[in-house]
Amino acid sequence: MLEANGLTKSYGQFKAIDDLSLTLQPGEGVALLGKNGSGKSTLLKMLAGILKPDAGEVKVDGLSGKAAREKIAYVPQDIVLFEELTVTENLYAWSSLKGQEKIDRAEYLIRALRMEDFRKKRIDRLSGGQRRRVNLAVALMGTYQYLMLDEPLAGIDEQGGECIAGLLKDEKEKGTAMIITEHNPTILLPLMDRSLRLDGGQFA
Repeated sequence: MLEANGLTKSYGQFKAIDDLSLTLQPGEGVALLGKNGSGKSTLLKMLAGILKPDAGEVKVDGLSGKAAREKIAYVPQDIVLFEELTVTENLYAWSSLKGQEKIDRAEYLIRALRMEDFRKKRIDRLSGGQRRRVNLAVALMGTYQYLMLDEPLAGIDEQGGECIAGLLKDEKEKGTAMIITEHNPTILLPLMDRSLRLDGGQFA
């Protein structure tokens, strides 16, 4: 179980997250909703161990720090890929897996996200939607039990959205828990067990 207690984060005088607590059970899907500036991305980064809170703590299966972060995969809103490398090369470069396990995982994600037709293309020659699929795939090239996804469908067409929804459904059925932020979460709603709405750094 992921447990966050008393998380607080300020930027100057602006309090982005104000004393928030939540739990995420194994296999649970949570939609994190809220308008721009409500603190969704900040909260996800703190839960994933990317951003240090001013106060509060996050524990994953009773662990904290690096041991907790190793159980979490984080999919950022920004595209973080090596532009000069191909799709497959990016999957290998970002992976924490080794040997055949890494190869098998890459092949699975390429098939699941329907990237076969452009797997040998450099990232700088892909469309925005194709990049978004690769961005998701590189985050999943490891071992994890919890997924933090920051607007994974941004710039994705209908086919790409269906691919991502299908992949996340498979991950959830394997017991992976996930928190997803999304402006238009309709296609992902079947994956969600509950929703949380942020407003002014607090749950509304």
